[in-house]
Amino acid sequence: MNRLSLAALCALCASPASALDIRIDPAPLYVFDASPDRGVADVVIQNILIVNKERRARDIRGLRVELLAKGEVVSVVRIPAATIAKRAEQVSQYDKAGLLKMLDFQFHLSRLLKEGENLSADTRLDQGEAYLNISLYASAPATPDMARIIVEGPRGDIASRETSVSRRQSTVKYRSPVEGRWFVASSADVAHHHRWVVSSEYAIDIVKMDEDMRTFAGDGTKLASYRAFGEPILAAADGVVVAARADRIDNEGMLRKPGTPYKEYEVLVAEAQQATLMTDGFEGAAGNYVLIRHDGGEHSLYAHLKQASVIVKQGDVVKAGQMIAHAGSSGNSTEPHLHFQVIDGPDLNSARGLPVSFEGLVEDWFAIGPRHLRAGDIIEQE
Repeated sequence: MNRLSLAALCALCASPASALDIRIDPAPLYVFDASPDRGVADVVIQNILIVNKERRARDIRGLRVELLAKGEVVSVVRIPAATIAKRAEQVSQYDKAGLLKMLDFQFHLSRLLKEGENLSADTRLDQGEAYLNISLYASAPATPDMARIIVEGPRGDIASRETSVSRRQSTVKYRSPVEGRWFVASSADVAHHHRWVVSSEYAIDIVKMDEDMRTFAGDGTKLASYRAFGEPILAAADGVVVAARADRIDNEGMLRKPGTPYKEYEVLVAEAQQATLMTDGFEGAAGNYVLIRHDGGEHSLYAHLKQASVIVKQGDVVKAGQMIAHAGSSGNSTEPHLHFQVIDGPDLNSARGLPVSFEGLVEDWFAIGPRHLRAGDIIEQE
């Protein structure tokens, strides 16, 4: 063997070409201001699909994500083989039950999985088999600009892929979508449900409270007793209405009855909301809503609106601060509130949630500035 051939062989030995294909959807990745005053940002990587493209089987012994800032690793998160095995079996069961197809707005397999490929029920991938990691959370003491996804095998790393990360800055100026002082009950904080859903990852739920921090008067069994019910909802930015719906009922039956144990109520809500998602997708979960298109293809969604209260229609041009509807409790809502989010397109079942910040808010409990709103914030326009 001549020297050139030997050198080429050594190069191949040092850097083996991987036949594992790593796909991510959605990408690129955006961070959330977990604690900007402490320099902490976090990211959720949704739907990592690992596909074996070669004839021999591959064993996955670990999945690792490195967050980098200016070329330096600032955080590492690893999923061990036992967890991967458990998740693979669970996803396979979802697939057999048809849930992955019905909930494609979340799992995106119609985009990720190609013809002839199928999901594996364990950590061993035969040719054409894939492992789907639904979500992976990581935080860093800095704002990362790159994420490196690494697949580990029995004797070390066997595949990797890099994707960009950023703190997304919108060119659209958003203001509060409500009048007066409201309370952010749920946001993109990782402990809350929105963060784990692709279409509503950065959504906020806002409610109106009295001086005793209560959202309702009396026993809370009537929609009319809630302070948010019927309150004006405003366009958060200039734009054009592209969709509106106002015929769905406000579901008083979803209110928690006095004395109902939380666990029992939680099961009732989960079953009802899952049924809506499977039947009508995210569009059904939104209840009555208004969707407004803004510059750059961004769309703002105002959901769970009061039945018959929407006063704008498709094609209407609206200005920031203009009233468009009244707050209600339609769709997947447990009490009257406003669900607000920004997405990257007009299809509620395929669009991606985008980070959003507001301008001109009163700073009360916490300094807000340009940061993302978190649960516990007060939202009030100056």
